Amino acid sequence: MLHLAIFSSGFINKIFTGRKTYDGRFSKIRCMPFANIESGDLVLMKKSGGPIVGYFIAGNVKFFKDLDRKRLKRIVDKYWDKLVLTKKFWSMKKFSKYLTLIEITRPTKFRIPVIVKKKNLSGWVSIGGKSQQQIQLF
Repeated sequence: MLHLAIFSSGFINKIFTGRKTYDGRFSKIRCMPFANIESGDLVLMKKSGGPIVGYFIAGNVKFFKDLDRKRLKRIVDKYWDKLVLTKKFWSMKKFSKYLTLIEITRPTKFRIPVIVKKKNLSGWVSIGGKSQQQIQLF
């Protein structure tokens, strides 16, 4: 399946330099990409408010649900360096009930960024499969 993930430019840079090797999607409710991504899926990386600048292949994928703060903290502590989280980001996500961890493999930067018109505010869109959404390129 193909996915479109929205990242801040800082996180994208850390992916391309190899510093960020896992993506974590935290939420209080069950939402994309929870239980909707598998190892081998292609994830397009879009800068928040900008173009699609590259992609990666999903490696190991893990889903956690019904999390309490203690359990979530144990998981985050284990992956902290791979996620390259900031204390500010963690303070906003520490009450999450769902977590999707995605290993980032083979990150590739496009030579020419791709412009996309994305109309919703979601940080993740699956393109294809049961939860398909339309995006308009160019």
